[in-house]
Formats: sequence, C-alpha cells, structure tokens
Amino acid sequence: MFLESFLAVAEKVGLLFIFIAIGFICQRTKLLSKEANKCLADLVMYFVTPCVIIHAFSATVYEKGEILAVLRNIGLVALITALFHFVMIGAVYAVFRNKEEDRRRILRFAAVFSNAGFVALPLAQALIDTPTSHEGALYAAVFLAVFNILLWTWGLSDMSGERKMNVKKILLNPGIIGVVGGLFLFTTPLYITGGLRMPGVVADALSGMSGLNLPLPMIMIGFYLGEANLIEAFKDGLSYACMFLRLVLFPMALLGVLYLVGVRGNVLIVSVIGATAPVGATTTIFAAKFNRDTDLSVRLVSLSTLLSLLTMPLIVGLTQMIA
Repeated sequence: MFLESFLAVAEKVGLLFIFIAIGFICQRTKLLSKEANKCLADLVMYFVTPCVIIHAFSATVYEKGEILAVLRNIGLVALITALFHFVMIGAVYAVFRNKEEDRRRILRFAAVFSNAGFVALPLAQALIDTPTSHEGALYAAVFLAVFNILLWTWGLSDMSGERKMNVKKILLNPGIIGVVGGLFLFTTPLYITGGLRMPGVVADALSGMSGLNLPLPMIMIGFYLGEANLIEAFKDGLSYACMFLRLVLFPMALLGVLYLVGVRGNVLIVSVIGATAPVGATTTIFAAKFNRDTDLSVRLVSLSTLLSLLTMPLIVGLTQMIA
C-alpha cells in the first residue's frame, strides 16, 4: 500500500521535475534570461495563481449540504496553516541564533516559508483534483491565503529588520484577492441554488490559465537551479539544518499531530503537501530586495528542491496511505 502511494506521488513529483529540467536547460543555453524569468514570476503571481484559486471555487458543483462541509474544511485548513506557521516561527528563533545577521535571517525565513504556491498547489491539483472535483486546489488555495498573510507580515518584517507592515500589500496580494473572490462566488445563494455559473468562455479562460500553474513555476525553479552553486551548499552545515527542518521535521511533526487529533482525508493530504514543499523562491526575492545573503538563499532554494524529489514522495505517500 505504501509503495503504491509512494510511486503515485513520485510520478507526480517526477512530472514537476521534467518541467524543472526544461527550466535548467533554458538557463544553461541562455534561452531564458533573468528578466524573462522574472516576467514569468509576475505572470504566475498576478494572473495564474488568482485564476487557479477562483477556478477551484467555481468549477465544482456541490449540493447545499456539501457546501457546508467544504466550508468547515476550509476553516480547518486555515486554522491548521496558521498554527503550523506560528510553531515553525517559534522553532526557528530557537534554532538559528548565529551572530551573522544576514545568514540568520535567511535561514529562519527559508525554514518557515516553503514553495507552496509554485510546488504544493500544482501537486495538490495533480494528486487530488479530477475533472469533476477541485478540492485539492481549493484547500491548497486556502493554505496559500494564510501562508501569504504570514509571508507579508512576519516574513517581510524579519527579513527586512523593520517592524512596520504594509497592510495594503497584504490585502491586495493576488492570492488573497483570489480567495476572497472565490469565496464570494462559492457562498452566494445563487451558487448554492445552482443559479450562478461562469459563462462558458470565462470558465474556459480560467481553466486554461489554471493549466499554466503546473509548467511555469517549475520552469522558473529550474532556471534558479541552473544559476546555483550546489557544491557550496553541500559544505554548509547550517544549510543542512535548515533543509532538515523544512523538508523532514516540520512536515512529519504536522502529520503526526494531525493524525493524532483525527484529521483525515483531503484536509490532511493538502496540509502535509503544503508543509513538505522545498524552500520558497521568495527567499531569494526578499534576500535580493533587502541586501541579505543571496548566494545562500539560491543554494537553499536549489538544493532543497532537488532533495524534495525524495522527501515529498515519501512523506506525501505515507500521508495518502493513512488519510
């Protein structure tokens, strides 16, 4: 049973790494430039991600009783995500106390914030969603909404060293806008009674844009891999500690706690998928913006992405087996 679950997840993760390989080749052959890669990131952030979220809320038809159950699960995923990240934040303050401020802030940020948007959301879609159900993307969207709030509050504050928070950036984040818009469509009485449906051409456009959420983020990650000096990453003991927390300890702790308190099904699977994702590309983006150790950030993103090819199938496969 475990072998079957492992192989099923490994197949989906392997698909992601095919696109990562394309990005790697594009960087090595100079087919894709840094500027073009940044444009891809903007395209995914501002258009593709909101489309995925709205499509997840609007594409599946639920009965009234089912909608209430899904809304309860949405609230549960949001609570799990918030508590999980609060625990991680407390843990990284205890673990990373070295005197070099730049490294300390990079390691803390990298251990807490995964590549959930660019890895976990596509994987949740691939493992759970069907042509008639989009619960994987739905719950992953909620995970991302809470994730983004914490990213643009504690994450921004800790990386920059400033206490002031930009409320406008938090509220106008594309992920938040997508969830708010999707929830509006999902909970309106017209939707519940079957009277509100997207026009066919709009639904097709949302579906088409959602399909880009699998290849484009992976190509971007592959580009970063092409730039990284992975040899240096293998020599850095603190990098190993950071990646162990990010890829093994945090997700396994979450899986154990959720299982003990009785969380099962797609809520458990999506929560663990979000927790197992490698170090987020935002680590490098924020490091560059605030003049932190960008070389360290690129190594963490790149090496953790490679190692996740093994850790994600093992942990998510185990989760699927017991969910």
